[in-house]
Amino acid sequence: MGVEAITVAVVDDHPIFRAGLAQAVGMEGGLRVVGEGGSAAEAVRLVENLQPDVLLLDARMEDSGIERVGDILVACPSVKVILLTASQDEGDVSRALEAGVSAYVLKGATGPELRGIIRAVHAGEGYLAPGVIGAIWSAMKGDTGSAKAPPERPLSPQEAQVLRLLALGLNNREIGTRLDVTERTVKFHLSNVFAKLQVRNRVEASTAARKMWADL
Repeated sequence: MGVEAITVAVVDDHPIFRAGLAQAVGMEGGLRVVGEGGSAAEAVRLVENLQPDVLLLDARMEDSGIERVGDILVACPSVKVILLTASQDEGDVSRALEAGVSAYVLKGATGPELRGIIRAVHAGEGYLAPGVIGAIWSAMKGDTGSAKAPPERPLSPQEAQVLRLLALGLNNREIGTRLDVTERTVKFHLSNVFAKLQVRNRVEASTAARKMWADL
């Protein structure tokens, strides 16, 4: 019996770009486009009716894809949302991650890259486009160039190792492999790191790490 295909819905308000996305996704076995839409409101209806594994969602449609992520996840809690955007704005990235997207992908991504991201997200990994973390770091750093002060509660050696690897772009599975620990252990260390650095997510932790350690 064959492996069941990953089902994907595609929502973008530009018909030609949407068709190109659908074609790029369907070029590889194991991925199947089950529905398309042209608005965030349609995205809510699509995921509710079709229950796809993954949703490719344009961030900046007329009715704002980012603003409807919460409604989408209520309609289909199991769906993994991949946000497609041209924006590297720190505010957009933070809002998207807080809303619950699994991946933040720039629209210049190639077909093979996009298919790889879909598979990774479906497997439970997160994804942040290259360059986005650097853009957020620059925005947080501001014009002063000042480094972030060390946390009042020092990181343990294990926590510091996990944070450095996170800042270098590794996901939890890769960090676990590198350090020869389980993903559950990695998540435990990250929860402590977030608390000590007083950050809310992986992006903020990465930018804090880049400020603390210049060699990153």
